[in-house]
Amino acid sequence: MAVGGSAFQKMHLDEIAERARLFQRLARTKEYAKKRIIQNLRWEFECSSSTALEKKVDEIVNYVYRA
Repeated sequence: MAVGGSAFQKMHLDEIAERARLFQRLARTKEYAKKRIIQNLRWEFECSSSTALEKKVDEIVNYVYRA
């Protein structure tokens, strides 16, 4: 699921999946998980862009919630 393949991007994609699994265990909806994960990314990357990662949130959250 890597955006570009760098270790930095893979680390963040893994973190998105882990957050999605956490929200799923907490019985939160997919929509809630997506919203919170995007908010967290925007906060973490306040001084730079998180656009590439944000584009993968839907795909990752949908994958996690399907399992």
